[in-house]
Amino acid sequence: MKKISIFLLAAVALCLTACTSDDDAGVELFDVSISLSKTIQDAEVTMKGASTYTQKTDEQGVARFAVPAGNYEVSTTGHIAQDGRRVNYNAVIGQMSVGQHQANAATLDIKESEGEAVIIIKEVYNGGVMLDDGSKNFMYDKCIILYNNSDMACTTENLCFGFAPQYNAEANNQSNMYDNGKLVFEDEKFVPALMGIWYFQQPLTIEPYSQVVVNVHGAIDNTLTVSNSVNYANSDYYCMYDPDYVTADVASQSAVSFNNTSYYPAPAEVIPTSHYLKTIKYGQGNAWSLSTTSPALFIFQTKGTTPKAWFEDTANYWYSPGSATTPVFRSVKVPYEWVIDGVEVFNKAKLSACQKRFPADIDAGSVALTNQLGHTLYRNVDKQATEGLPENEGKLVYHYALGVDNSTDPSGIDAEASIKKGAHIVYQDTNNSTNDFHERSSCSLRN
Repeated sequence: MKKISIFLLAAVALCLTACTSDDDAGVELFDVSISLSKTIQDAEVTMKGASTYTQKTDEQGVARFAVPAGNYEVSTTGHIAQDGRRVNYNAVIGQMSVGQHQANAATLDIKESEGEAVIIIKEVYNGGVMLDDGSKNFMYDKCIILYNNSDMACTTENLCFGFAPQYNAEANNQSNMYDNGKLVFEDEKFVPALMGIWYFQQPLTIEPYSQVVVNVHGAIDNTLTVSNSVNYANSDYYCMYDPDYVTADVASQSAVSFNNTSYYPAPAEVIPTSHYLKTIKYGQGNAWSLSTTSPALFIFQTKGTTPKAWFEDTANYWYSPGSATTPVFRSVKVPYEWVIDGVEVFNKAKLSACQKRFPADIDAGSVALTNQLGHTLYRNVDKQATEGLPENEGKLVYHYALGVDNSTDPSGIDAEASIKKGAHIVYQDTNNSTNDFHERSSCSLRN
């Protein structure tokens, strides 16, 4: 019986060896390296022949296989977050021969197509708040909050802030911005940035479902002055502060930086100087005049040039028809393809007088603001996408009640309360501020 048992075990072992899959020792395997023409880590690469094999790329953008000899179709497809947008990519090699005397290495030529924005404007707090005694408005504490609306870290170089003319949507000199009902610059596919712009000193990386706070004015603990204001003394925050900027055109009033100390006190010491944004000022004034009632705010990225080179080039200056060609009315052209996101704000107290300054390509709608009361404009939650994230189970908080009047988040999800419980929020982005934003009773940084 012992001899029979040994014979049976040997037979089973032989059978198992003969029946192995391609990647077992019974078949000769060849090492294959597939490189991507663009370095993308964790890209999924597929080799499809008699069998299909899949590997992910390493830090160098190389996928390494061990496969039998044969002919293979090699491909990859996926997406990355890049320059504030989702970038879809794909590549294919129709036939690759693997075996003896073959190169057993190839490069996939990546083709990219730009998709929707992943870096979005989550919140705009610009209307100010009343002093504690109710005597007047305190407007030296504005901020803009950016958000990575995806599950991928996103790095953007030369990320800038600008606003379009006119300063206020309710301005009474808007007629020269239109020709036969269309914005005069619309057909030329650019947006004018009025007065000046701000930009990050270094490439900005925002982690998945995370935000970056950018103080516009007053990067200090403003609650020491006004209790309902915002404390910006936070080492994670960024601020618009560049007192030393001077252009070569020192004879021009626009050559000196924004230097009004009421708007630009020295930032809180905890904010690192690397978090100070730089400015380029080509208009007139001593503070970046982001409207307290109704700005047309946008974020963008210069491509193929630096912010300094583009915005100091007089060839890019633009003046609305009929305006004097002086720094007071000076804008600089920003090509449509540079714009990542925009928010058109109307003055709720003067809605009938408000006119759009963005074409539909940038923002097809608008959101109304009641200023001076500490209200903020907050992006709506994409209910279906947020509830669809498996990691959000048990973490979402409902019965949101911080909207103003009927302007609440239609999802019913309290985004900030959910974030505190560890939820990942996907915000709505339809390129229409009417649908995408609501007026919130207070800046989210105060919660």
